[in-house]
Amino acid sequence: MIRALRVELLKFRRSPVVIVSTLLMVALLPAIGLGMFSVASEARAGPLAAKVEGLLIGEGWSAYLGMISQVAAAAAFVGVGVVAAWTFGREHSDKTFPSLFALTVSRRSIAMAKFVILCIWVLILAAVVTVVALAAGAVVGVGASDGGDVSASLLRLLFVVTTTGLLALTAGYVASVGRGYLPAVGAIVIVVAAAQISVLFGVGGWFPFAVPGLVAITGSEAAPALSWMQFALVPVVVIAVVWLTVHWWKTAEVV
Repeated sequence: MIRALRVELLKFRRSPVVIVSTLLMVALLPAIGLGMFSVASEARAGPLAAKVEGLLIGEGWSAYLGMISQVAAAAAFVGVGVVAAWTFGREHSDKTFPSLFALTVSRRSIAMAKFVILCIWVLILAAVVTVVALAAGAVVGVGASDGGDVSASLLRLLFVVTTTGLLALTAGYVASVGRGYLPAVGAIVIVVAAAQISVLFGVGGWFPFAVPGLVAITGSEAAPALSWMQFALVPVVVIAVVWLTVHWWKTAEVV
């Protein structure tokens, strides 16, 4: 397992896909949220301002961080999903999967190592995005707010990015079963669309992939009250995805 972690970490660190995705999410999530917040808070005219204003929840820091949380609920799923798809799909696209059968390290250990690295990366990514959002808001000056509101909004942003990222690891399972990137990319698009549809039909709370987005709009009239059972579905799905993926790697055959 230790050897698998070392090898997978080396591949992960040197991957342009990981580097670009990380930089884009760290830079663009706060930037997009800040831009949308500015458009809505400055009372600009036009259809864009009207649409963005409808997404604004509260004022000052709460509104700013809430806007970033809403953006992250979808964008982080795509960004992390692409990295997860690359992590598991590259073995098939690069035609290296058959050679794994000759290694002394089991394929189960390799899959577990990939998940460990991805989970750690998601946690670090969530923390960095939250810190960058806080720094950007302080530099620009998004308005006054009491400490309690800022702390709650920061924790919400941290929760949304973390849970969204962990749920996006589902792309790794699809990339494994589909033996490549493209099935996983298609799955990412379908899940994002399905999450939006489930919210429109009022059943988003029971669709785990929609839960981070519903948490992101906490405080708005459209936000439903989520039960502990609905929150519990998120870790259940993540654990199930990890188990299914590791099991597939353990039992997969060369085709």
